[in-house]
Amino acid sequence: MKRFLPLFVLSLCLAGFFNYPALGQRTAENIGTLMLITKSCSRNLEDQAQGPCSRLVLDQLQKDVISLRFIARGKQIDTSDQLTFAGTSQGSLQCKNTRCALNGPLELELSSLSEVAYNRNGVAEEMPKAWPVLGSCKLEAKSVSCKARSIQGQRWEATATF
Repeated sequence: MKRFLPLFVLSLCLAGFFNYPALGQRTAENIGTLMLITKSCSRNLEDQAQGPCSRLVLDQLQKDVISLRFIARGKQIDTSDQLTFAGTSQGSLQCKNTRCALNGPLELELSSLSEVAYNRNGVAEEMPKAWPVLGSCKLEAKSVSCKARSIQGQRWEATATF
């Protein structure tokens, strides 16, 4: 159940987009992606120490649902791992034609977190691990900071500047 929360949220967004054309037109203006190359970036995976990351990708799935993907090199050449925080915000990214910009500070109330590793072909090595979490992310013009805790006590932190 925990592993499917991000997929469930995405399927709800897609269902709403395809079932209501008039609403879908307005919703399309509120969805998109913002990719950032980081100057500095660190994050930890479950039960691991902080490690470096190289990219940050923000996805807005609907006006108030945002995910942040901290992407890092994997353990082997040409592999990667990804730590994703997902939650809701009172504000939103400014998106047009699926491209987004951060036009001011935002704070996300986190609901889920996932980890996944990809092989050199870009295929997930196993099913993503996912947890319901409590925590927040602060998005500013030049930085992002996230902290989350699962009900089992695991803790994650990620920060980036760009």
